Amino acid sequence: MESKPTLLVVEDNIVNREILCNILEEQFNIITASNGLEGLNFLREHYKEISVVILDINMPVMNGYEFIEAVKGDIKLAKIPIVVTTVHSSINEEIHCLDMGVFDFIAKPYIPKLILTRINNIIRLLESEKSVVDSTTDVLTGVKNRKGYYEDIERFAAWPDAADRNIGVVYMDINGLKAVNDEEDHNAGDLLIKNVVDTAKQVFYDAEIYRLGGDEFVILSFDESESSLGKKVMKLSTCWTENISASMGMVLVHGLENIETGVAEADRNMYEAKNKYYEDRADHNKFFKRILNNDMLRLAGAMTEFLPGGFLAFRLDTGELIHYNRDIVSMLGYNSSKEMRQMVQNNIKNIVHADDYNLLRAGVNVVKHRASGINRVELRLTMKNGNMRLVTMGIRAVNTVTFGEMAYVFLINDRY
Repeated sequence: MESKPTLLVVEDNIVNREILCNILEEQFNIITASNGLEGLNFLREHYKEISVVILDINMPVMNGYEFIEAVKGDIKLAKIPIVVTTVHSSINEEIHCLDMGVFDFIAKPYIPKLILTRINNIIRLLESEKSVVDSTTDVLTGVKNRKGYYEDIERFAAWPDAADRNIGVVYMDINGLKAVNDEEDHNAGDLLIKNVVDTAKQVFYDAEIYRLGGDEFVILSFDESESSLGKKVMKLSTCWTENISASMGMVLVHGLENIETGVAEADRNMYEAKNKYYEDRADHNKFFKRILNNDMLRLAGAMTEFLPGGFLAFRLDTGELIHYNRDIVSMLGYNSSKEMRQMVQNNIKNIVHADDYNLLRAGVNVVKHRASGINRVELRLTMKNGNMRLVTMGIRAVNTVTFGEMAYVFLINDRY
């Protein structure tokens, strides 16, 4: 028969204590204490047995606040949830208790069904958290986690023939995960992680795979030779794509008791591959972005000849104007592009307000507000005479696209 959870009820009032015991005793084992010190002494000796503490605040010898402070200051006791009994009017007392780390409250006069529901919910939550902590499986990928890794290497080292077994160790670090999380979202990052692991499983189908961190994995493949391990790593490297890949380091270990030493060496070897990946990636991205920026600039410039509004492109790092159309010139009140370049020194920082410049650099539509039920945009511009002017534009009037070191800004004026 499954044992019942044990509750510690710390309450000096005999009547309240008896009422709580009568409500709870059918579903729980109940231990009682008549003041905070008595309850604290019992908890320190039997903390492993107690699931929840139910605590009154106003007690002799040691009150509830002193009890909470002592419990939260003891690393062995701090995680035991405390539920305070209180009256409806004591809002300040509740706030103070929450600040001290209390888990929940039970209102007086006691409502049996509510008390049982709250205590059972707390215990279910604790059991759920404990199952997550105790689990050796990574929820996202289905492979074992760091806890599973440490349990396994202890188990492997205890095998009778551990000293004679060879094991191939592969350390994997996913490429580009931070960029995917930053530029797309964490759902896309999770998908990348799963795709990398699924690909690794296809090659190392009979090996153990562990997730040691966010983007770091270890593969342990038993009874490998250096040649067979190398072939599998080579095969896995051919499975990677432009968007799904991992840098890898490998080592063959003799004797299962040496696994951790092998993992550390494979980790070092992985960093050589990781550095090579980023070197190649940097050259590729630089070339790709330069070509694409040129194409985008030509396309955007051509489009704006047919669009009702202005267009400009500038460098994110310096603010240097790379391109703009005639509508920008006229919107700013200049007679010609030459005159505009001279007055603004060919820099967007001299055209828009500093706050708007920062927003444009971030790729955000400048300043939106609602007027007469229509979305409008305000952009603060520097006029020919040096004065600032607010230009109010229609819906989606300012749209900024950033790519690489460039920002492309489209403006549509009200008059259209």
